[in-house]
Amino acid sequence: MNHSRRSPKALAALVLTAAAILGAAPGASADDHPVPAVRVAADVPSVAYLWAGSHTFDFSLDGGATTQAGFYQNIEPPLSSAKPSDLSSGADVRSTVTAQGDVTIVSQVHRSSGDATRFALPKGQTFRAASGWSVLAGGNSGGGQLRVWRASALLPVENAIGGRVVAGIPSGATVYLVRPGGSVRYAAVAYRYQGVATAGLVDLATYSFTPYATGLPTSAQIRYNDQWFATDEGPNHTLSAVRVGSAPGTQPTALGDAGPYRLRAVVGDHLVLGDPEPASGAPARVDAVSALDGSRRTVFDAAQSEVTFAQDGAALATAPDGTGLWRVYHLLPGGDSGLQAWPSWIVGGTEAAGVDPMR
Repeated sequence: MNHSRRSPKALAALVLTAAAILGAAPGASADDHPVPAVRVAADVPSVAYLWAGSHTFDFSLDGGATTQAGFYQNIEPPLSSAKPSDLSSGADVRSTVTAQGDVTIVSQVHRSSGDATRFALPKGQTFRAASGWSVLAGGNSGGGQLRVWRASALLPVENAIGGRVVAGIPSGATVYLVRPGGSVRYAAVAYRYQGVATAGLVDLATYSFTPYATGLPTSAQIRYNDQWFATDEGPNHTLSAVRVGSAPGTQPTALGDAGPYRLRAVVGDHLVLGDPEPASGAPARVDAVSALDGSRRTVFDAAQSEVTFAQDGAALATAPDGTGLWRVYHLLPGGDSGLQAWPSWIVGGTEAAGVDPMR
């Protein structure tokens, strides 16, 4: 094969694809410490994370339209079976939505077990978001109350059950945000009622909404896991967090300002920050802020501007491993610092290290 005809980015992309097949390099382990700063080389493709579950994730390279799938290298073998009635098994479920005339079709695949569902939302129910097996619809202007839907069984049965109205949201409220996060037990919801914005979590097992913050601007970032509900708001990106399940009226704890960085995930007891605002000129890096005491540390001194949450409470980031290789890192709770970074796929080499990305 004549490699000289391939562009550097194409070679790096092949490394990422090959690593997906062959797995991580031998000896990969969790890293609790920041790696040395390394300049991003032109031959390292940018990785955009499109979705992340408990065993698999989807990504694209260099802003391309092609979606590729990856598998983590540091986890237990995937589930052999899963079902909609078991909410916790939905952490590796990805939903896609299509329209057939005026009917919305939701198709779901458990990416590691292969189990699948397919059902139609009733007419008038506008799809808002999916969290694991659960689908939230309605709640927007003209869309009626927010409801939770799930499939009745795995294929070949095609039937939705539930359509349960979410309790705790005032009648007449406009739900302006519905989004998944780091737990398939919950979905984040924010609504406006009588001029006041309220944000919190819908418990998808009990179909009930619990408020955790009020007065947030619509631009506020909301992230969560099973333990914490966190926000990032205002021009300085002020961070706050409150424990999931706190008594009504408990105020979030202020954790300082994120500066030019944005809240991207909650992993264990840490808020994960990344993706600096381009106008700030700040270097792309990944920081972690403790929800317990507000202490802050740098996880990666250098990183690509793309960090995302996974549905099981983990996160993904792209950073150098200190040897000149850029990798997809799987961030998980644990270790001495409470946050572990497991190196996984090889993205490419750096000019600083002089690494041929095909080696």
